[in-house]
Amino acid sequence: MTTTDSPDCLSNLSNLFRLTASDNAIVTLHDGVFDGLRNLYSLDLRRNRISSIGLSVFAVSSDLDSLFHIDIAENNLTSLEPWLLERGIIGSFGNVVWINLTNNNISKFTNEMGYHGCDKGIPFTNVDLSDNNIRHIENILKGWQLDIGTLVSCYGINNGQVSMMVWMNRNNILCDCVNYNFYKIEIGWQNNYNLIGWQRVPAVWKLMDCTIVDPITKKSSSIVSNVENLSLFVCELTERCPAGCVCVRRPANATLHVYCSSKNITVLPLELPELPDSRTKYKLDFSNNRLLRRLEHRDYFVNTSILDVSDCSVDDVSNWDEIDKIPDVILFGNEITSLPRSSLSINTTGKLNLASNPWDCSCDNKWMSEYFSSIADRLTQKVLCYSPSRLRGTNIIQISDEEFCVDPAVEAASKAVTRALTISMSSVVSAIVFLLFVGVILYRLRVKLYARWKFHPFDRDECLGEDMDYDVFLSCSTTDNLAHGNGIREQLEQNGYRVCYPPRDFLAGAPVSENIYNAIVRSKRTVCLLTVHFCQRFVSLYQ
Repeated sequence: MTTTDSPDCLSNLSNLFRLTASDNAIVTLHDGVFDGLRNLYSLDLRRNRISSIGLSVFAVSSDLDSLFHIDIAENNLTSLEPWLLERGIIGSFGNVVWINLTNNNISKFTNEMGYHGCDKGIPFTNVDLSDNNIRHIENILKGWQLDIGTLVSCYGINNGQVSMMVWMNRNNILCDCVNYNFYKIEIGWQNNYNLIGWQRVPAVWKLMDCTIVDPITKKSSSIVSNVENLSLFVCELTERCPAGCVCVRRPANATLHVYCSSKNITVLPLELPELPDSRTKYKLDFSNNRLLRRLEHRDYFVNTSILDVSDCSVDDVSNWDEIDKIPDVILFGNEITSLPRSSLSINTTGKLNLASNPWDCSCDNKWMSEYFSSIADRLTQKVLCYSPSRLRGTNIIQISDEEFCVDPAVEAASKAVTRALTISMSSVVSAIVFLLFVGVILYRLRVKLYARWKFHPFDRDECLGEDMDYDVFLSCSTTDNLAHGNGIREQLEQNGYRVCYPPRDFLAGAPVSENIYNAIVRSKRTVCLLTVHFCQRFVSLYQ
């Protein structure tokens, strides 16, 4: 049979039960090509070149009221009309229409025949669309102008009976957000089968495998569609996704992930891809960005479930009350030394990781012990002090106010210094008192000591090496010369001292003042014999 065959060619085959025309060169099935074959039950057109099928070839209104098996596998079809749905109207439970369209290149779905769902009846059809090029199930629904409600009511389970089953294996169907809802419904149908007691009943739409593309690595892999694997469905979003980052929606988890780890960002992005619904929340990964130093207000924080800013250089959190309301916050490995004291008034229940920061456990921050104690059940890791060194590595929760403000080592050292100073001062005072006491005694006994030991502090020669005429100038009143002065002179000269004695050594006729001056400057020492006469003479001399 070729594309030029006319209906007359088959007019004498009205009672034909099975028609096989496989392995030929048929390109097109024209409308009416099978007219008159009212008893035709099975049609085999495998391995031809069919790329086009007329709109009414398999319509219910045609003569093919008995056609329950159609095999058009391994042809060149690229688009498909919903005739396979309408064809199923002639079927019933126990007598289902089987249609094989495997190994074509079908990717497009159109509805030029004007199909309107199951308004003509419930179809009972099994269709195999495996090994084609179908990427999204949504393309079928849109192309055939069907909605999910019609799909469920017409082609689901009717009165405990499966009205339609579709196999779509090996189509490179994507495990993405577009297909997610359809797979979710298909799994729901599987669960319904279990409810009515069916064992190992195939899915209504046999979507057992789909291809997942990892948005990060771009690697593809196939997964089996089941309840657990629905969490793997992803779709990459590019609109408003920060430069260099990867934005991924995971519909099963109601999350929109923003992967910005290790991207050398310096500030948080101002905008992110829009959330598809109120249930979906952001999961933000800004970890390993060593140039990121500040956490500032962002509008999207209110819709964020996880914020990961670990291993950055954050040392300033300007809106802690906003950050603290996020259910899961990871600030591990930053440069945070303290938090605003207003944190004490914040009441949240989410998880918080503040470990491996250089926390300042100085006296001014002693309130942090109370704060971290109040949220101990939220902390995923212990918060340890970094400074001062005496508290380094100590859990802040376990530090008392006194330990925050008092350094035991410094206090002990201070007490030791005080004791040492007290002892030292006591020793010094005692030494001074002792020396004064000794000095007083020596002063009072000085004459006896001088006489006993023949020692005087002025016995040393201050003018050693100078050219002096006398060792001593003996100055006394003339009235006292013979009585005392001459006796002192004799004792000095007997001990080898050269004495300038006025009655003997003053120049006659020279002024007394001149003689006294010359005697003083030419003698190493001057000894005055202080008597009443000496004082009277001295006063009269200089009046």
